[in-house]
Amino acid sequence: MSYCMQCELETEDAVCPGCGMALEPEPPEPSVGRYQTIWPRIRAGFFDGIVLAPLALVDNVLLAPERGAFILIAWAAISYSAYWLYSVLLHARYGQTLGKRAAHVKVLDLSEERIPTLRQAVLRDSGYILLNCLSLVYFIHLVLTRQYSEAAVATSLPAQILTLAGLLWFLLEVTTAFASPKRRAFHDVIAGTVVVREA
Repeated sequence: MSYCMQCELETEDAVCPGCGMALEPEPPEPSVGRYQTIWPRIRAGFFDGIVLAPLALVDNVLLAPERGAFILIAWAAISYSAYWLYSVLLHARYGQTLGKRAAHVKVLDLSEERIPTLRQAVLRDSGYILLNCLSLVYFIHLVLTRQYSEAAVATSLPAQILTLAGLLWFLLEVTTAFASPKRRAFHDVIAGTVVVREA
């Protein structure tokens, strides 16, 4: 039997039918504890939320409907992109955000010998990047058409669709992480990465 680390498939062939990668003769024996990262990742997410919480306080001031269009759009561009920029840049530079560092987990390339490239870090967050960019475009539309209000951003049909899409993406992430022996969420599969406990 051969094993594809990218697709996590076993096959009789020497080349993976899914991705075309040359395969190892036997599945690697995962060090189970090394990949038990679900709860540390959840803790890391909460910690990262605390790190970025000051942005929400500034949002309350600068995204008030009475602000001018320039201030609203300029701050929204910063605020809507802050989390994914934080995540992408820190994963590409250190393999972990501050939350992951506190939780003692690290993102690595599938080889488990190096941290992700910038491309891999962007791919890991591509779902959230897309949703945040769409949300920002909708926000700008509301501001420029003078329909912006806190209720419009939260309860309009486009806002509800974006919220539902975010929830579905999250459920896909959780489901794939629990189904994978190495606890690789869907974004890890897309990016060719794995999250491991630090020694």
